[in-house]
Amino acid sequence: MSPFALTRTLPADTTGEALRADVRAGLTAEPKWLPPKWSYDARGSRLFEEITALPEYYPTRAEREILLDRAGEIAAASGAGTLIELGSGSSDKTRHLLDAMAGLRAYVPVDVSESALREAGEAIAARHPGLGVHALVADFTAPLALPGTPGPRLLAFLGGTLGNLLPVERAAFLDSLRAVLAPGDLLLLGTDLVKDEATLLAAYDDAAGVTAEFNKNVLHVLDRELGADTTRTPSGTSRCGTRSASGSRCACGRGAG
Repeated sequence: MSPFALTRTLPADTTGEALRADVRAGLTAEPKWLPPKWSYDARGSRLFEEITALPEYYPTRAEREILLDRAGEIAAASGAGTLIELGSGSSDKTRHLLDAMAGLRAYVPVDVSESALREAGEAIAARHPGLGVHALVADFTAPLALPGTPGPRLLAFLGGTLGNLLPVERAAFLDSLRAVLAPGDLLLLGTDLVKDEATLLAAYDDAAGVTAEFNKNVLHVLDRELGADTTRTPSGTSRCGTRSASGSRCACGRGAG
């Protein structure tokens, strides 16, 4: 079995402090908002994996098909010694890249969920003997301190997660990526194409109600971390306090996965 290491760059009290700050700022604003990252505790990550398997939810299938078809070309073009993945979650689709990158020496998954990182990282380390897996518990929207790993590096940001960021946040995030990339490094970015409204609404408001349960999961996080009372909300508003265009689902957003 190849080595597995996990590093926390977030101090022990950072999560609670950041969550309280986001709740104060987001739920006193108009319209109300909460950053999508707070939905992804262990339960939220499991629910999101269920969402990616729903018949209405096309983005994960489409991106997986692209990776299956193009992983060899991506590996050859990058010549990467290290694959860094931001918002790695279960690293499910990334396995197609890892299988194709024969010269890869290190994999650095980055996520705010320590439980998801540990489960996925240990599984990948077992599957790829000789590959160093260094998981990083970090907020990728903040400046990153990446471990020293062999270059060139391929930095992957998949799942259309870029769409979770507002334009000003997106610009700052892309600037931060440029700051950590060295000459010869590459960025692999996954984004959705323009879709008709009916397709989008079906994908993000599924008939089985899994997306609704995922959106409500942020309330469990608030209850657990802050002791917040999130049991009552006005009709037509999601229980995290944000209203969608249809009035039926959370507007706080999530990546395509």
